[in-house]
Amino acid sequence: MEWRPRHYISVTDYATKDVIKVLPSNTLLDAANLMIRFRIRHLPVTDTEGRLIGLIGLRDVVDALLKKGRQGLEEEKVADWMNDQPVKVNEDVSLYKAVELMLETGVGSIIIVNDMDLVRGIISEKDVVKFLAVVPSIEAVGNVASPISTFILPGSSIREVLELMMELWTRHLVLSREGKVAGVLSMLSLLKKALEEGLSAPADDAVRYAEKVPPEAPISQVAALMVSKNREAVLVGRREPDSMVTEKNMVRGALEVLSRL
Repeated sequence: MEWRPRHYISVTDYATKDVIKVLPSNTLLDAANLMIRFRIRHLPVTDTEGRLIGLIGLRDVVDALLKKGRQGLEEEKVADWMNDQPVKVNEDVSLYKAVELMLETGVGSIIIVNDMDLVRGIISEKDVVKFLAVVPSIEAVGNVASPISTFILPGSSIREVLELMMELWTRHLVLSREGKVAGVLSMLSLLKKALEEGLSAPADDAVRYAEKVPPEAPISQVAALMVSKNREAVLVGRREPDSMVTEKNMVRGALEVLSRL
């Protein structure tokens, strides 16, 4: 897709149009299975006519799982755990404004609606990464990466890791074996494993290999890597990685890139 100056790039140019939605009467297990199947973290909640009434996120599902267990997900309804004041924008908003709003509000996605509140799309951190992958940029990824300050040790249970993620407000943690980085654990992969094997199962089996890039690598190059490998996080460092860049980090980079167009 060709790019245009930031004030003319519409949020709909890079938004996901085929939005996966749920009804308030759906169970949390329904929502969890959709997130796992489509590898997404946010589901707009609509009425039967498609009007937006809320948003259910991965953190909401994990919070319920930790408090209620798997059976709780089968019984609890989306309506009782959703955010009934989701961040939304109209279709004519620019991508720059949407990314700015995403950073100001601290959300991972913004729902796009028309004047009747009918859902027309969703712009997520993943969509922003796709934008960065096609826009030339020399901004170094090390400028937006976060230092690795917490490591997960082998043998930790899924419950322990998910509780730590909730406490630290992160969706990604690094697993360390014998003092070396072994890979990255994501909240979504841990949710999948928890539904299959239970919260007491070891988290090690959910670890995913993560590509490593040098800190001077251009953001656009790293974004293209994340898209092509379907990665939510990439390790950053010259020898042993000392930081990590996630889709959330890349949103900060996107605002800088957009401001220079």
